[in-house]
Amino acid sequence: MMNYSKRAELFRQLRTKYAGFLASVLWKLTHDRELFTEAMQYALLGMWQNIEKLNGKKAGAYIYRIVLTANSKAWRDRIGKNGHFNKIRLDIQQSPEEKLGTSELTEMVRREISRLPDQQARAIVMRYLEQQDYENIAQELSCTQAGARSHVSKAVAALKSKLAALARQE
Repeated sequence: MMNYSKRAELFRQLRTKYAGFLASVLWKLTHDRELFTEAMQYALLGMWQNIEKLNGKKAGAYIYRIVLTANSKAWRDRIGKNGHFNKIRLDIQQSPEEKLGTSELTEMVRREISRLPDQQARAIVMRYLEQQDYENIAQELSCTQAGARSHVSKAVAALKSKLAALARQE
């Protein structure tokens, strides 16, 4: 059995070496950010738990099997043991009225985002719709990461305020 520091160093090396592979395969299998994140966590956990087996020439093949297992676990978590999608978790609307309400709300949010200052609007779209990290947002907006966080925070506060005011009017 490996000591902890050797184990941690091997894990770091393998994670660095196979990061692109893990991301590529898992994204192709999931095509969903939340599912991808869950599967990636399972894959990394599987690598950690089986680190002794990943110290040889067959590490890539073994990691591929770990990735496939991680994908299956993530899908099982989403679908459930009975094989049916969890409607609450997937936020599936039950009636046409609820679907209409969602589309109206989406339109209101889009309208309010378009009324925000340009930097804030771009920042919130990049963060929550495109799911980009603050480093990418900062590069795109030519500001610091703290500036990007500030733009997102101000946009969220403005949207909350505007949407709360619209809700009170109805």
